[in-house]
Amino acid sequence: MSVHTDALYGTRTPLERLELTLAQALTGGKSKIELDFREAYPVLERHLSQKMRKRAAMDRFNAAYKHDLNLAQFRKLLNAERDRRRVAGEELVCENCGQHLHVTVAAEPEGE
Repeated sequence: MSVHTDALYGTRTPLERLELTLAQALTGGKSKIELDFREAYPVLERHLSQKMRKRAAMDRFNAAYKHDLNLAQFRKLLNAERDRRRVAGEELVCENCGQHLHVTVAAEPEGE
């Protein structure tokens, strides 16, 4: 093992190094976008329920997380996360009043 690799991984076992590199691979590329979107979803949905336009929410998501999603990709992630949470039985609750946020998936115009 090189000095650089030793400094990067410390004195970890081969299994620990494998686990670390696999975890790093999960946080890159598409998986990173999905993880970031899942983290931001409650905030996004709260603002969308207050009639914020999807394009504005997408622009702010991109700026905050340093991504470059277009509106179609943003909608796809939004609908996928809505479906995942619906199947899992996870409901969003308003942080201010404690009531459940009702999320509806409706036909959306392209320019939104």
